[in-house]
Amino acid sequence: MTTKQKHRVYIGLTAVCLALFVAGLVYGYRGRHNAICKDGRPPVVQREDAMGQVEFICHNGTTVTN
Repeated sequence: MTTKQKHRVYIGLTAVCLALFVAGLVYGYRGRHNAICKDGRPPVVQREDAMGQVEFICHNGTTVTN
């Protein structure tokens, strides 16, 4: 493998890593407003049951399970 080929591989790996990093940032930015409760407010109470599911109680009394 020549020096020029190594250089291309390093640039390619850097480009792939940078592209994955930017994709993660965009995914996090786009998904930041996924509210648990329908009114968009945070839940009042959060409980975890024995099976590992989390139960959220909203302001209007509804229960949401994740």
